[in-house]
Amino acid sequence: MIRSNVRPTHPGVYIKEDILAEFGLSQQGLADRLGVTRKTISALVNERQALSANMAIRLGMFTQTSPEFWLNLQEAVDLWEAGQDKSLPKIKPFEALAEA
Repeated sequence: MIRSNVRPTHPGVYIKEDILAEFGLSQQGLADRLGVTRKTISALVNERQALSANMAIRLGMFTQTSPEFWLNLQEAVDLWEAGQDKSLPKIKPFEALAEA
């Protein structure tokens, strides 16, 4: 279970701050370069959409980083959000066979 009270940074924040702002690009400009719609970029930047593997590849190619970098950012958010689910059952850890 994820124990941190602080939500990891969504990949959209990195897109907004490290790509759009730093390179002086508009959402439309980035969308054109990545071959996606402005709506797709807007949804990511505004954290309304999770980053897909396909988008991770596109961003990796554009920024010369690995797709895994982008997917790891999204995975951290996904796991944190799942860990906040209060309806998860209390599951007792598996006990080693040697203890039986």
